[in-house]
Amino acid sequence: MKLAINLLVVLLGATSAQIQTVMDRVESGMAIWGTTIAHCRENSGDGAEVDKKKFKDCKKCFSGVGDWLNEGGLARGMACLEKFEPKTIESCGEIMKKLPEVDFVQSEVNKALVCWENVHHKSIGEKCLKATGGKDMVLASLCVMNHLRQDHHYAEQIILGEDPEEQGD
Repeated sequence: MKLAINLLVVLLGATSAQIQTVMDRVESGMAIWGTTIAHCRENSGDGAEVDKKKFKDCKKCFSGVGDWLNEGGLARGMACLEKFEPKTIESCGEIMKKLPEVDFVQSEVNKALVCWENVHHKSIGEKCLKATGGKDMVLASLCVMNHLRQDHHYAEQIILGEDPEEQGD
């Protein structure tokens, strides 16, 4: 009897460690959505100016993706990437296409996400190098940090509804 109880406690502990709470899933979803909105802002703007129509098209496309971790969601997400971030498809498309084959194993999903972020950062870096003439790396680095800050701030405004123009969209 003691053995059965101990085994049950161990199994219960192991399973509860693997279960994500609702709050964990919500926070994870918000993090993905925030990243996507920041990418949309970067890809629809030039510096401080944002093309509102292009941003809304991007936001609408990505909001229709749903769960990326199934074949339908991945296909919709890749269609949005093809339209708004084609360099991501060029660099990461093969990794993303293999996700259904490996049943969306988290380690492979993480590889795709890291690839996507690397492409995003590289495109910002290229913009900043071009803007600074490629001669001042400190200024280029500050430019990259400023882009990331502006993108994050814009995404925060959209998600939290601080921008009256975007409330209720």
